[in-house]
Amino acid sequence: MAVIDIPFTSFTPDLPALNNPGLVKAHNCTPGLGAGAGAVTLFPLKSASLYSNTSMVSRPLGSAIGQDKDGNAKVYGACASKLYKLLPSTRQWTDISRVGGYSTTNTETWESVEFGSLQIFTNYNDEPQFIDMDTDLQFANLTTLVKGRYVNTHKGFVILGNTYDAVDGAVPYRVRWSGLELPSDWTFSAATMADFQDIHGFGAVQGIVTDDSCYIIMQRGIVQMSFVGGSLIFQFDDRVVGKGCSVPESIITIEGKHFFVSDDGFYKMEAGSLTPIGIGKTDRWFLENFDSSQAHLMTVAGDPRGSLIYWQFASKSATSGTPDLMLIYNYHTGEWTTVDATTDFIFNAVSLPRTLDQLDEFLSLDNVPASFDDPIWAGGSNLLFGLSETGAVYSFGGPTMEAYIETREIQASRNIPNESGADVAIVNAVRPVFEGNGTARIQIGTRKLPKDDVTWSSLKECNSETGFAYVRTRSRYQRFRIILSGDWNKASAVEIDAQPAGKR
Repeated sequence: MAVIDIPFTSFTPDLPALNNPGLVKAHNCTPGLGAGAGAVTLFPLKSASLYSNTSMVSRPLGSAIGQDKDGNAKVYGACASKLYKLLPSTRQWTDISRVGGYSTTNTETWESVEFGSLQIFTNYNDEPQFIDMDTDLQFANLTTLVKGRYVNTHKGFVILGNTYDAVDGAVPYRVRWSGLELPSDWTFSAATMADFQDIHGFGAVQGIVTDDSCYIIMQRGIVQMSFVGGSLIFQFDDRVVGKGCSVPESIITIEGKHFFVSDDGFYKMEAGSLTPIGIGKTDRWFLENFDSSQAHLMTVAGDPRGSLIYWQFASKSATSGTPDLMLIYNYHTGEWTTVDATTDFIFNAVSLPRTLDQLDEFLSLDNVPASFDDPIWAGGSNLLFGLSETGAVYSFGGPTMEAYIETREIQASRNIPNESGADVAIVNAVRPVFEGNGTARIQIGTRKLPKDDVTWSSLKECNSETGFAYVRTRSRYQRFRIILSGDWNKASAVEIDAQPAGKR
């Protein structure tokens, strides 16, 4: 007999299972750095837990965070017809829409950006909206001269992309900007420098991102927008030609790097240059599972405590209108995992301070949405929130989700001493290597030839003394599925006890 060590490595479902250098499945867990070259450590993921049983009048379509001059945290939300703030004293969505509300169309969303003390929202169908967070009373029109799908700020300007105005109508390839330090002034003027630019040859504007520079992400290209002053105001230079963004809702900026989905998968843009981050790993898996007809349901957020990006989306297996999967990317290690969605909408938020008296609303400790050392209880901490289809607010401090890990397929007879030369092996026992108080169950997938379907054994519990799940299977090819439950805290490998089956 011999023990084969299989360290967990990259999640690479795009590659063939046999001799895959990575994992075939890494589900309901998050990826982190491993102990050796190419190794990955998998960490548990908490499910959503109700934070506030509040509601919106329809499905959430946008969010924003900010703070007033005194440092008080602000959380805003949006649905088709209303804009809200999450009231700190009650944790309820409070309608602060302009008089008459809004009429966001079915596939549109709200985009938002901070400008000084202002929080600015746009949904393309209505005039851009703003609120002064220092007074925080009611949204109002930022301007009536132009509408836009996308918004950002750069060098003292508010910039709208993919615009509509009364003179030219819809111009999807246009960017237009306000006067310098004048976010409500959109009248073209050499004095204020308010103006516009049409960008030809790359399709529609899909988003606007900024770091030290400003970049216009389009369907088939990326253009850098650089402030030069004078009569030009901004200079526009092609940075990427022939590659752009196919899902505007996928765009996110983290630590000065920009991430998005293109026609062939996931990309990172840094300093104007593109790098594919999912090729040979998850691009094909995503494109085969993603329901592009429901792309407007995608939401994306960064986990401030785990160096992670979460893309939540509706798969082709999802109930219509309900996102069911998340793809997680560790932007420091380049590793991926997948997760079952437990809310309908995810967003980056800041925690609102809560007193001990306000904990009474949970009725019992069992209903508290997170442990008391969680940042959710400290005002102003960055965290990840989720929303239900009706606008109820969730934190991610609930019970640990059950994780599913599936190794590459091996031919065990080639990995153990085998004087007989047999190409079939008997697997006697399997032991997952993990830490914490969780429990593990094991399945073995076997087949005779690579073209055959995989046959899975029944689930086997791991022995509490040895850690092994005792099995006895005879096959040419083997893969191993580990199901982790309970309070485990990291997993790194699986150990296989096997022997040659003999040769006739």
